[in-house]
Amino acid sequence: MAVSTPLLALQGVSKHFHGGGIFKQGRRVQANKEISLSLADGECLGLVGESGSGKSTLGRIILGIEKPESGAVFFQGVNLYGPDKAAVRAVRRDLQVVFQDCFSSVNPRLTAGESIAEPLRNFACPGFRDVLLAVGELLELVGLTPGDAAKYPHQFSGGQLQRVCIARAISLRPKLIVLDEAVSSLDVLVQAQILDLLSDLRAERGMSYVFISHDLAAVAHLSDRLAVMYAGEIVERLDNMENLNCLTHPVSRALLAAILPAQPMNRDTR
Repeated sequence: MAVSTPLLALQGVSKHFHGGGIFKQGRRVQANKEISLSLADGECLGLVGESGSGKSTLGRIILGIEKPESGAVFFQGVNLYGPDKAAVRAVRRDLQVVFQDCFSSVNPRLTAGESIAEPLRNFACPGFRDVLLAVGELLELVGLTPGDAAKYPHQFSGGQLQRVCIARAISLRPKLIVLDEAVSSLDVLVQAQILDLLSDLRAERGMSYVFISHDLAAVAHLSDRLAVMYAGEIVERLDNMENLNCLTHPVSRALLAAILPAQPMNRDTR
């Protein structure tokens, strides 16, 4: 029986940065150390950890933005840091991102419609009329209206603008979206709405997600599997999210403790 190639595969990925400051010249800070993981079609992998654990750096490496010092990143079988630039460009349209800060993720001088249309024009090259129709459909898909295409970023709330960013990310029907703290800056109600939207889009379009967050509750809502990071390493993995309470690493337990029980009487108020 043939073994299917994973959509995404990281093999021994490591990355260091040089520390700054007068007294830190030459100090190497380890962001990622020998990280290996894989992701199948249609799967969501949750990547959690405290601030500074290296998860966002790993996200940028997956996206092809931050080159690792060692190791390899394969997306659809193509090495994103290999010599075949044409092959990398061919798969690049299938790899998109939604960042935490939606306001800095868009050009304030462009309308929502123009922002959503950018990847369509860069990769798909449809005609002007086709772009207009596609933008309107995408806005409706994320819970907005075609009329919102004429609005500028400052005319949206944070939750609405994050929907615009999601519409832009799904415009090319990508196979994988990296969600880098995509709901962390939103209030609890809007977070729930965006998570439900992402879940619906994934079911409808068969996309895969790498969901990066420090919020274990949000990650558990969307993910099939979990990897916990600490000091640049994956310190614990979970292949069945129903066993969330079985996590044992101290960082995992601290993240679990930060999740408030649904019933107030069950909360630890000490």
